This record gives sequence, C-alpha cells and structure tokens, in this order.
Amino acid sequence: MPRPCYNHTMFIRKVRKRNGRTQKLYEYLQLVESVRTEKGPRQRLVLNLGNLRLDPSQYHVFARRIEEILTGQMSLVELDKALEKSARAAARKIFSKQSEQLEEKQVSDFQTVDVNSIETESPRSLGPEYLCYSVWKELQMSEFLEKQGVSAKVTPVLAALVIGRLIDPGSERYTKEWADKRSALYELTGVPLRSSLNSYYRAGDTLYRLKKELEEHLGNTERELFSLSEKLFFFDLTNSYFEGEAAGNPKATWGRSKEKRSDCKLVTLGLIVDEAGFAKYSELFPGNQYEAETLVGMVRSLEKHLEPDSDRTIVIDAGIATEENLKWLKGNHYHYVAVNRGKAPFEKEFSRMKVLKEDEKKGIKIEVKRFIQEEEVYLLCRSEKKIHKERSMRTRVEQLFTERLEYYKVGLNVPNRTKRYGKAVELVGKLKEKYPRAAKLYEVEVKPEADKPATDKSLKAVDIVWKKKEVKYDRETGQEGSYVLRTDRLDLGDEEIWGIYTMLGQIEYAFMCMKSSLGLRPNFHQKEERMDTHMFLSVVAYHLLHVIESRLRAGGDRRKWPTVCNVLRTHERITIGYKVREDDGSIGQKYVRANSRLEPEHLEIYRILGLSGVPLPRRRLAYNR
Repeated sequence: MPRPCYNHTMFIRKVRKRNGRTQKLYEYLQLVESVRTEKGPRQRLVLNLGNLRLDPSQYHVFARRIEEILTGQMSLVELDKALEKSARAAARKIFSKQSEQLEEKQVSDFQTVDVNSIETESPRSLGPEYLCYSVWKELQMSEFLEKQGVSAKVTPVLAALVIGRLIDPGSERYTKEWADKRSALYELTGVPLRSSLNSYYRAGDTLYRLKKELEEHLGNTERELFSLSEKLFFFDLTNSYFEGEAAGNPKATWGRSKEKRSDCKLVTLGLIVDEAGFAKYSELFPGNQYEAETLVGMVRSLEKHLEPDSDRTIVIDAGIATEENLKWLKGNHYHYVAVNRGKAPFEKEFSRMKVLKEDEKKGIKIEVKRFIQEEEVYLLCRSEKKIHKERSMRTRVEQLFTERLEYYKVGLNVPNRTKRYGKAVELVGKLKEKYPRAAKLYEVEVKPEADKPATDKSLKAVDIVWKKKEVKYDRETGQEGSYVLRTDRLDLGDEEIWGIYTMLGQIEYAFMCMKSSLGLRPNFHQKEERMDTHMFLSVVAYHLLHVIESRLRAGGDRRKWPTVCNVLRTHERITIGYKVREDDGSIGQKYVRANSRLEPEHLEIYRILGLSGVPLPRRRLAYNR
C-alpha cells in the first residue's frame, strides 16, 4: 500500500444543498485539494468540515494552517484560539482517516530523522478504556444491542456512556468532552456516526428503553461466565439526592436521606444482588418510598430473569422484614434470612453465648445464641466492635443533650436569655426531638414559679432538672452491640446464618461504588426520563466494575477499581511527529500513532485479566513537501 503523501495546496469551498422534501437550504464547508489526473485538474475531497463558522476571508489562512500542522511547518500567521483548535481537530481527523496500520513485528525501518523536530501530541488515556472495553466485549454488549436493532454506528456512544461512568463519571455533556478530547475509547470502538450532544442523550434513552432485556442478558451472560449458583439473593434500597427543584419529576420527593441531605429531593434505587455480588435486577422508586412495600414487586420482576427453582433464599434488612413480607416469601416458596424487626419473641439474655469469631488484636469478637420458635430460628448476636461503635454514638448524643440542657438551665439566671416557662418547655421539647436516642434515657422537668398559675403568660421557669431512667438506661446500654437474625432455614447452623447475614455488605458495597465511583450522585437532571437513564447507567457500569474486580480477586489481586483505574491511566495513546530526509533529499513530515510502553504494573493487571497488553496497533501517516 503506498504511503499517503500531499504536495498539493489545500483550500476550502462552500457547498450548498437543498433538502428535496422541505426545500430547506443547507450550507457547509469542505477541505479539498487540486490534483492532476489523466482527465485534467480535479478537486479531491480531503475532509468535510461541516457547518464550521468561518469568515470567507479566513478560508485561505485556515486551510494553510491545517497543511502546516500536517507537514510540521512553523505557522507564519497566528490564528485565534477557536480557529487554532478547529484546525488541529481537522488535522487529527485527516490522520485518523488516511493513516495506514503498521505491523507490530515489522522489519526495522531506519531513517534519517531530525531529532530536534520530534514532538508528541494528542495524548489520550488508553489503559482503563482498554480494560473496560474488553469486559464490554466479554459481556457481549455489542451483540445484544445489535439484536435489539441498535445501529453499530450508535454502539460507540453507548459504550462511552457506560465506560465513561467507570473512568471519569459525569453528565452526558461531560462524557462527550471526555470521549472526544481525553480518551482513546473511540479508537477502540470505532468513531460513532454522529457525535453531537443530542446523540448522547438519545443513546442513553435507547439503553434505558432496553432495561428489562439488558438486565436479563447481563444476568444470563454472567451466570455462564462465572458458573453462578443463584441460591442467595440480597435486597436493599438506597436513595440519592437532586440538585435543583426537579419540579417535573414525580419520583423526586422529600424523604429521609441516607446521605443526610435533608435539603434536597430524593429518588430511591432498589437493587437485588446474588451471593457473588452480581447485580440481578434494579428498579427506581420515589424518594419517600416505604421500603417494605417494594419487596413483592422486586422479587416478582427478578423471577422473570431466573430459571424455576424452589430452593432460593432472600436476605433482607430490618426495614423490609415485616411480618407480611416474610409470610409472602414463605407462601411463594422462598426461604429468608432477615434482621428481626421490632421486639424479639424472647428475653435477651447474654449468658452462655457461643463465640463464633474472635481476634483480640483486631478487637473482633462475635457471640451468638440460638432460639427456635414456631419453625423459625432466631439468632441473638453480639459484636464487640458494634458495642464500641454504639456506645460511642450514644455517649456523644448524651453529651450534646445534657450540655444543651445545662445551657438552658444557666440561662434562667442570665440577662437576655430565655426565662418564660412556656418558651423553656418548647426549647426542651425541640431538644428531645433533635436527640431522641438520648431523650428516651432521661427524665427532664422544667419547674415553674410556685406562686403563679400555669395560665399566667408572665410565668417564668425557675429550674430545669434531669436524671437518668436507671432501669431503661441499664437495659438499653446492656443491649448495645446486639441484634437478632431470623430465618426459616432450620438446616443452617449458627455460623452459616451469621455468614449469610454479613454478605448483605455486598449490596452496601454496590451502592457505595455507584455513589462514589460511578457517578450516581449528585443528579442534576430535572426530567424523569433523564434521571432514570442517569441512574441506570450507573447500574450497568457496576456490572462491568464487578466483573473486573471478580477477575482480579480470582488472580490474587485485592485492589479495588479506583486504584486499578489510576494505575492504568499512565498507559496512553500518543502521536509522535518528526521530520525525515528522504532518499531524494526532500524533507518529509511523518506521524506515528502508538501506545506508550507498558510498565510492569500494567502488565500484571493485563495478565490477570487475560489481555495481550497491545490494545491498538501502530498507525503511520507521511506528508511530503
């Protein structure tokens, strides 16, 4: 294949075309060059510039600047920043279209190079994209989208939306800028047919419309890849907050924020994962959704993705484990392991407990005691670390509660402080509302003046006294660090029940990943459909993240995705430009698009994942003057 070479002058021409149906006139610019052919001089199209806003007086300067970039010449005319940026973008597109691929194991090619002319440009992140796109292919995402009628020219944008959440999460606008200017992803996936901002929004809408089919496809593919048994399922909910009013979104409602953002409207995400941590089904609810009401619908939807089996166990936290939900699970042939909700059907007594796990150096001690009642196993558990945690929290709120009471009491004898009886009672009431965990352990009394009736508006408080409710205080503090598990699985031992419960941490880890690494929060979208897409993209990205971390763990690498991503960022795709002296004495400008040299830490990650470490081949383009 002959190397592309240009020794003709480029120029810009304006093209006008009219839409045959609407009769609307369109104008756009083309970069062309004059060439000699057997039939005489002709204009050859080099690049479509689209509707680039360019004054006709700048056509010649702009075309000349593109040619200077390609041939490595110094610019004689300084363009403004916007035009310089457009010229460099046009030169990169020409390189992408007309460069030839080089074999990695080719014969040595020695040339006379001007060392002072060597420059690097267009550095792009490659390592994280290579890893994520390999998992995208392993999960057969492109094949699934093709079967669903999605054009292959749109698939790169869908890949950018999902993979962007793993590498550099942000809005659609931010993802577009990342994919175009900082990432080599489109060199891996191919360039999309359209790369406008609207194309990203439309691509996200397309993915969300396929939510049901996509989650089923991912579940089936992951089951085959990892030989998943799918006997245990963990269900929980979390919520995320909105920036802005989100007035047009019915799911955006006020509720109890798990992130302490009581100033923002919320939306709730329900998620089911299996015992290996793979996400099985997700659903969005309003921010004020009552947790217990979501179980039946979520499990019914999950059933559609699974093969029939009567030996499955649902694991849930206390917020979902109502008597009605447990009865429904049992009636529909599901087993359950749950954190007991409300008062236990036995007296909590901590003598003669069995030690399940103990490590004095780490301060770990887990004790359990088994009770069987009405074909259910109740497991009373107590954790040393949980005792210290709850004691610390209680002591802190007690301190804040009593310090504020002391402040109110002292104020009764200080000028310009609250003294009226009614106002003092109100302040104490608000304090109890603010610190309910401490307030229930204390009796607080505001004492009024003795010689005035309670209806007297001038009645003043003369003292505020408080004391511990000794019996309740001892009972509450004595039960710190304890919790009760219940299950209908009579075949499980104490250690198995407790071990299954601790696996609920996997779904908490999934939520943490989505919120911290996958851009779930904050949510700036104001429309319901945009919000739905935004959150679903984080769920799909989690599928890729969990596959990566599972593969790494299987290879003995316990690092989490953010660490791995940062390590791989130094594996880049760069363009090297240099001048050479040709055999005929002429000076030519050459470019090579290549991957940076692999470092040992890159190789180790690629080895575990079974990747070659050569994401893209070298490409070359030459321009002669």
